[in-house]
Amino acid sequence: MEKLLISAETILPISSEPLKDSALVIAGGKIEDIGNAPALRKKYKGVKERSLGNGTLLPGFINAHAHLELGWIKKRIGNFKGFTSWLQQIIRAKKEGVTNQEIEESVANGIKAQIESGVTTVGEISSYNGLDIPILKKSGLRTVLFREVVDSKEGMMDFDTFETSDIYEERLFPHAPYSCSPELLKKTYNSHKKSNRPLGIHLAESKEEIKFVNRKANSIENKIFPLIDKKSFKRKKANTPFGYLNKLGFFDQSKVTTVHMVQVESDEVKQIQNFGIGIILCPRSNLFLQVGVPPLKEYSKLERVGVGTDGLSSNYNLDFFEELRFLHLLYSAALGKEASYETIYTATLGGARALFLEDKIGSLEIGKDADLIFLNSKNDSNNPYLSVVSSTNENLELLMVRGKILYSQKTISSNN
Repeated sequence: MEKLLISAETILPISSEPLKDSALVIAGGKIEDIGNAPALRKKYKGVKERSLGNGTLLPGFINAHAHLELGWIKKRIGNFKGFTSWLQQIIRAKKEGVTNQEIEESVANGIKAQIESGVTTVGEISSYNGLDIPILKKSGLRTVLFREVVDSKEGMMDFDTFETSDIYEERLFPHAPYSCSPELLKKTYNSHKKSNRPLGIHLAESKEEIKFVNRKANSIENKIFPLIDKKSFKRKKANTPFGYLNKLGFFDQSKVTTVHMVQVESDEVKQIQNFGIGIILCPRSNLFLQVGVPPLKEYSKLERVGVGTDGLSSNYNLDFFEELRFLHLLYSAALGKEASYETIYTATLGGARALFLEDKIGSLEIGKDADLIFLNSKNDSNNPYLSVVSSTNENLELLMVRGKILYSQKTISSNN
């Protein structure tokens, strides 16, 4: 892969202040240099240049939590009231059955939606025996494939073998505290300690989950378990879902990415920080399922916080630009003028840190992989972060993963 110099009016490294009239040099899929455009042209004379002009060059978005497989289920969901009512519909729809073709088409359509909305990395939950894997590998997207673990499939799970490449890796994802017994959670934790691969888990999403870990009467056991022929299991009593996993030692010297984290108490945030836990916000999904809003003001003080669209089972679409604008509104209420930077941080470096990938992606720095996008946003804002928040897929002009262009609207010229 030959060297390429990319220049733009504005560059947002995320890890440092915005740069004007600057450029970066890509070689071997990585960022080799970054700085003043005229100086880099002189230093790398003869290297091909892509002059992007007016707009913003920044790290590619990280959709840190998605269920691309579940696109098919959207048309089967009717009206519901609350989390449990929604989950009942999901279970019934799955029982009705789905073809491999429907799942594969859902994944392919989901990938298209990711690329068209500036996503270069997706954290995919895989639960249909790997039907999504070949499609994701072929797409060129950077993929963290979380293999979903639940009690009913324990005997079929591989806890020891994980595939990995430059832009693809597999991890385990115990579904949730109510769908995984303490013994299964311990098994996934032991696998993590052996392989050193981070884990993921849905956590603290609904108030029913709080009742479940409190061992109080709850609709998960009373309504959901009978639907899937699941029996209740013995478990330690805890006040919160986070406290439940903490009692099990799930966070001890481990790398865990937690998804949703709506039902979290303020005094737990410090513990989350001390453990170095990753958090993935799913703002539209949370409102869609009527479970509330996470403590964003407290989370804004943490480094490992990312964002995901979740799946079409609990969202209107997989448009990441729309997810960011919605998150920005929530951050605005919690943070005021810091909302625009925090939104873009959460979509890039925060997401990389939440997935424990910050050594590779999330910011434009020398030595990191060249995962980036360019937005030709033309608006009157003098705040480049707000300019990104205001963008739509119509503004996307370039998308690159590890130096490979997956989406492009302009040609490359020679830098003489």
